[in-house]
Amino acid sequence: MWCRLGLSQTSATAGYQSLKISFRSETMRASSLCLVFGLVLLMAWTSEAEPLAIPQRCCFDFVDFQIPTHKIKSAVKTSSRCPSPGIVVTTPRTEFCVDPAEAWMKKYMKEHPA
Repeated sequence: MWCRLGLSQTSATAGYQSLKISFRSETMRASSLCLVFGLVLLMAWTSEAEPLAIPQRCCFDFVDFQIPTHKIKSAVKTSSRCPSPGIVVTTPRTEFCVDPAEAWMKKYMKEHPA
């Protein structure tokens, strides 16, 4: 491989073994190129990792009952990056996922635009 440093093993005068790095010009160029390539890959990987992630709020299961409108604190559409569209309805106690095709939800969203 061209990304390896040339390492040779020698024995020191005290009897300990140490590693001696051979500094040849082609090894230095290859090492520098490998380092730059690795840094470019790392920057590309970390800069694009977050936007491509699945959003925190997606709906996978929907409630099959109507939530009383006086208990609804907020109703927020899920991101377009979610696998299926949904509306996260927050009440004083919990959150529910509601299918946006429900007639009562359409009416509520029309009356309470975000």
